[in-house]
Amino acid sequence: MTDVDLQRPKRRREATVERLLDAALETFAEQGFAAASVEDICSRAGLTRGAFYSSFKTKDELFEALMTREVERDLARVAELLTGLADEPDPLAAAVDRVLGAFRCDRTWALVVTEYTLHAARNPEAAEVLRRHDDQLGSRLAELVDRMAAEAGLTFTLPAADLIGAATALLSGLTVMSLTAQGDLEPLRRTALLSLVRGAVSRPSTTP
Repeated sequence: MTDVDLQRPKRRREATVERLLDAALETFAEQGFAAASVEDICSRAGLTRGAFYSSFKTKDELFEALMTREVERDLARVAELLTGLADEPDPLAAAVDRVLGAFRCDRTWALVVTEYTLHAARNPEAAEVLRRHDDQLGSRLAELVDRMAAEAGLTFTLPAADLIGAATALLSGLTVMSLTAQGDLEPLRRTALLSLVRGAVSRPSTTP
């Protein structure tokens, strides 16, 4: 048996997982996490229940994999976009614009996260999933922000982790608002985040 033959089952499993994650994203947004069934997800993915349970034990495990995939994609984009800010005339404004452009805030993802947050409010195990991802995301973003600040010659008035926490809370609230708002909240998101960052980050003093 060749290496190619050995890799085929792995590739099939990976393709199955991706189909399930894509289907879960749409199904959770459309029906809500609690209302969506494994059968609904499998039907949308064009797969059997057996295919689901060969990859995931529960819907919660599926959601955790979905969040991991989406967060990893966002972090990869942010890591790339926060490079070269020292060459920008206004590094803070450039950083805010790039981050807002990288992190998804579309209606589908906002609905999925909001639905799961409500589920987690009543389910300690689900709450732990969110806390674990929030901690990991915050830690990795703080590392990226510290690196960006060093490259751009900026200093913080508070730890990067605290700044990330405040920015996350701000953007999460505005994201929930966007689900029922009539107007476009993107200008407000930018203004609010930039104001927060400017208030917490300053250039080093040049006074002798």
